[in-house]
Amino acid sequence: MPGFSVHEWPESVRDRRAYVDPIFAKIAIRYDFMTRALSLGQEQRQKRRAVRLIPKDREQKRLLDLATGTGDFPLHVCDAGFKGWIVGLDRNPKMLAVARRKCAQQEQTQFVLGDLTEIPFKNNSFDVITIGYGLRYVADIQQTLREVFRLLRSNGMFICLDFGIPKNPVYRQVCFGYLLLLGSVWGLILHRRIDTYWHIVESLKAYPGQEAVEKLIAETGFRDVQLFQQLGGIMTIFSGTRP
Repeated sequence: MPGFSVHEWPESVRDRRAYVDPIFAKIAIRYDFMTRALSLGQEQRQKRRAVRLIPKDREQKRLLDLATGTGDFPLHVCDAGFKGWIVGLDRNPKMLAVARRKCAQQEQTQFVLGDLTEIPFKNNSFDVITIGYGLRYVADIQQTLREVFRLLRSNGMFICLDFGIPKNPVYRQVCFGYLLLLGSVWGLILHRRIDTYWHIVESLKAYPGQEAVEKLIAETGFRDVQLFQQLGGIMTIFSGTRP
């Protein structure tokens, strides 16, 4: 990717928070526009596809959406007919402010401030847990998966949507180059900073990949683990059930 030199993705929890928290606070009001623009509308389609994995018998249950951001998953869940209690958790107050405005008419939905490494709920509190584009941002993926496992009730379902790393090296470079180039253009237009959205590619370059994450989900104790690779592997959906 000539002309671009992305930053090194921070390894420690503290450094990663210090890097990404100001970014998400800055882009919160434009986050929905950017996700749709960069994905050419595909991320909305993939969210709907992920939500359809929720079994119909869970629709009166309790759902937790981790790294809820601007509250897109709760909106899709309600549109799909989910009638139970929904909690959206995120560590960024500005993102949550957008989520609360978007979901103001959903009486069954509430949002709380919290971190993926210390989720403030008791064991066996939820029947479904979702996370969209958040797992690759944590410093210890398996620790977060253990938290998800702890929070789910028996037969509870975990659904994760995120970017992936395509196996084909040429296609992978095309995808990364696209995200970096378009992110740079929109960063300049919207924020006057070319590197505003580079964190997407930076996090992907440090991501272990979907097969590795699928293995971690299984090792955590989930059964019936499935990996759905979309758009040649640049988007992925995981699902698993707590025994």
